[in-house]
Amino acid sequence: MDKEYISRKGFIRLAAMVGASSAMASVLSACGGGGQGGAGSNGGEQSTQASGGGQTATTQAAGPSVGRGEAIAQQSEVPANSAVAFTDTDLGQPGVLVHLQSGDFVAYSAVCTHKGCTVDYQPDSQELVCPCHGSIFDPAQDASVVQGPATTPLPKIDTAEQNGGIVLT
Repeated sequence: MDKEYISRKGFIRLAAMVGASSAMASVLSACGGGGQGGAGSNGGEQSTQASGGGQTATTQAAGPSVGRGEAIAQQSEVPANSAVAFTDTDLGQPGVLVHLQSGDFVAYSAVCTHKGCTVDYQPDSQELVCPCHGSIFDPAQDASVVQGPATTPLPKIDTAEQNGGIVLT
């Protein structure tokens, strides 16, 4: 039996490739880029643990696909202090419609301005939180940055109330 040996140089190269692959897989997993449609998109429901009181906020990862003039949701279907994720088909990006405690509806891009992960609404804190690096945005204050590393607010998405629904304008 002939045994084949790997050289020290070959072994180090192999170990480096395996390590780099593992690191990249971890980064992609943390940022939601697992090859299924981009950041935060897993094609099904995504459950996130809210900070503080242990309440779980469940949203559709992609949500409905909505173009200009189409309803994101009916007002009666979105309780106060909750959110609906959706995809803006004109921009091809995820958005989030938030029903504030005040009764107002606001919509923002769900793409974090730091590194592009998808933010989630946390009802306990009434904030939009990025699961990748911890940026926090206040939807009641034009999605201003509450905590970094992000330094730029989330872009606002224009909506209007129409026939009992919240419509993308």
